[in-house]
Amino acid sequence: MHVNVEREFRGEDLLIARETRLAWNLLIPTLVIFVLVAARPLEQTFIRSLTDKRFAGEAIPQFVGLENYSKLLSIRFDRVPCRIDEETDGCSIRPNGTVRWESIDRDLLTDGYRTVWNIPLPLSDNRSLAVSSRDRDFLRSINTTLIFTVVSVSLELLIGLGMALVVNSHFRGRGMMRAVMLIPWAIPTVVSARLWELMLKDTSAGIVNKVLMDLQLIAAPRAWLSEPSLQLPTAIIVDVWKTAPFMALLLLAGLQTIPKDLHEAASVDGAGPVRRFFSITLPLLRPAIVIALVFRTLDALRVFDLFNVLFGRQQLTMATYNFETLVSRQLDGYASAISVIIFILISIFAFMYVRMLSVEDEQR
Repeated sequence: MHVNVEREFRGEDLLIARETRLAWNLLIPTLVIFVLVAARPLEQTFIRSLTDKRFAGEAIPQFVGLENYSKLLSIRFDRVPCRIDEETDGCSIRPNGTVRWESIDRDLLTDGYRTVWNIPLPLSDNRSLAVSSRDRDFLRSINTTLIFTVVSVSLELLIGLGMALVVNSHFRGRGMMRAVMLIPWAIPTVVSARLWELMLKDTSAGIVNKVLMDLQLIAAPRAWLSEPSLQLPTAIIVDVWKTAPFMALLLLAGLQTIPKDLHEAASVDGAGPVRRFFSITLPLLRPAIVIALVFRTLDALRVFDLFNVLFGRQQLTMATYNFETLVSRQLDGYASAISVIIFILISIFAFMYVRMLSVEDEQR
C-alpha cells in the first residue's frame, strides 16, 4: 500500500511538472514580445534620462548622471510668515481673499526653487508651509493627475456600477439600452473632446451655458475651459461621461457570473434588495471591481489627449507636461527622466491593485 501511495504522489509531481513546462512554453513568446516592445525601449529611455540629449539635435549628448532626477524630485518644505499690511498691522490680503505670503530664502531662489503652494498652518495665524520645487510645473502636473485620477475613477466606479445594475435587470429594450450605453465610450477621445469644447464655449452660444442660464443656475456665462478653478472639474465631468460606460461594461460581465440561485435563496429567506446587494452582489463582484479599477486607474494616470485638446498648456498632466518638455523645449534627456518617473508611479498603482486581487483570491 505504501508503494501505491508513493507512485500516486510521484504521478502527481510529474503532472505538475508537465503543466509547468506547458505554462512556460506558452509564456515564452509573450515574454519575448514584451522584451522587444516594452523592456528595450524602457532601457533606452532610462539611458537617455542620464544625459542632456536634445530632441532632434545634432550635438553629442553628455552624461549628467542623476541631475535630471534631482531637479524633478527636489522638493522643500519651509515655514514662511505672511506679508504684513502697514495700514492694519495684519496679514496682507489679495483682492480675491487669499493671504499674501513671504517668499522663500533668496539662496533657495538662486538654486532654482520656486514656491508651488502655501499651506496655512493650523496652529499659527500668520505662518504657512511653503512647498517649493526646482520644477514646479512638474509637481503641479503630478497633483493635477492624481486629483483627476482619484475623483474621475471613483465617480466612474459608482456611476458604472449603477448602470451595470440597471442593464443587468430584466426589462423591455434591455439590448437596445446596452448598445446605446456604449456610444460615449466608442467615440474617440479627441472627437468627444472637440464636441465638448464646442458645448462649453464661454459665451451664451455654448449649449452648457445656455441650458444653465435658462434654468437660472448661473447668472452669466462661465468660462469652463479658461477659468483655472473650473478646468479640472470640467475635465473630470467629460472623462466620466465618456468612460463610465466602459466601467459599466466590465462590471456587467462580473454581475452575469453571479448565480441567480443565491439571490433567489436570499429572497426566500426574507433578505431585501439592499441586504442582497451588500451581502451577495458586492462581495462576489469585488474581483471584477478590482480589474475595472486597474484598467481605469492606469488609463487615467497617463491621460493626455483630453487635456491637450481642451486646455493646451493651461492645465498640464504628467503626460502633457512630458510632451511639452520633449517637443516644445526639446529636452529629450529631461523628458526621458519624466517618462521613467511616470512609469514608476503607474507601476506602484499596478502593484497595489495586483496585491488587492491576490488577497481576494487567497480569501476565496
